[in-house]
Amino acid sequence: MTQPLPPGVFAKALQERRVRHRRRRVIGWSVGGGLLLLFVALVYAGWFSPWLTAQRVEVHGTSLLTPDEVVQAAEVEMDVPLLSQDLAAVRGRVAALPEVRDVTVGTQFPETVVIDVTERAVVYQRARDGGVDWVDSDGVVFRHTDDPTGVIQVETDTDDQRLLADVATVVLALPDDVSAKVRSFQADAVDQIEFHISGGRTVVWGSADESELKAQVLTALLTVDASVYDVSAPLHPTTK
Repeated sequence: MTQPLPPGVFAKALQERRVRHRRRRVIGWSVGGGLLLLFVALVYAGWFSPWLTAQRVEVHGTSLLTPDEVVQAAEVEMDVPLLSQDLAAVRGRVAALPEVRDVTVGTQFPETVVIDVTERAVVYQRARDGGVDWVDSDGVVFRHTDDPTGVIQVETDTDDQRLLADVATVVLALPDDVSAKVRSFQADAVDQIEFHISGGRTVVWGSADESELKAQVLTALLTVDASVYDVSAPLHPTTK
């Protein structure tokens, strides 16, 4: 027969169970309290304390612009916590610089705002006001200098960004050996693009449509001795 347990055994087991339960609750409260304190400390350090504040601005990716020009445009609030910085506003101010094609702004703890700039690249230049405008692949005029650089110079008075972008499309489509021969380049309208190459020869391009095909056709046509090469209709080119 099974012997009955002494009366105190049940009471002791119940007491031990209550002690374990209280211990778990105390540990849970301690861990929760610790996490809360850590969260409060992080919030304070990130938003209110003199630590983790902007002390310097680091700029990457510039060649046309100087880092100082970017920093001046960014107007980063110094001595303000990094987590409180309005990075979108900083990005907007830097993006407003004509030379900037794209920009990203971030933070690097404990004290740095980092600005990564992608500048516009010149595709061609046009004469304007005694100097030259720099134009990128999107037809954006982003810089003006006194002297031309080693890119194609285009004659056009237009401020129509579509036409300026079309000219960029044509210039970018030209093979290097053809680009090197260009002596003058005109763009009077979106379907009236033409240029002159060495030897007094004229290339009638028409519009920027099918520019890659036109470039291939022109390369083949230049093997023919002629004064005018018309690739405005690339499937039916003509020479004369």
